[in-house]
Amino acid sequence: MKQTKSRKAILSILRNAKRPLTAMEILRLDESSSLNLSTIYRALIAFEAEGIIRKDISVHSRDALYSLKEEEHGHIIECIKCHKHVELDYCPFDEANRDIEKKTGFAIEDENHIIYGVCADCRQEK
Repeated sequence: MKQTKSRKAILSILRNAKRPLTAMEILRLDESSSLNLSTIYRALIAFEAEGIIRKDISVHSRDALYSLKEEEHGHIIECIKCHKHVELDYCPFDEANRDIEKKTGFAIEDENHIIYGVCADCRQEK
């Protein structure tokens, strides 16, 4: 894949992000102001096809969220009220994945999981 200035900028933004980002958030974080939304989407499609990034869909907001794929995958828990994200530093699905592999014969390569709930702050607002 060709490494353009725009693609390098997008990868840098994703690398520095503390959570998955939407394409619009990537655009807002572009300090050079050289990116446009169509360039971002084309790059994200190419990155996803190459296996460089992962794409998750927020069930609550229906937004596509993009993050770099890493050796150790992680999961996110998102508040359905305030949309705060917390990255989990472990995979809560390891045992289930092993069971699925054993029962189906599939070797699980990847998974997309955003866990939804209500954060402590939003629960206290009631």
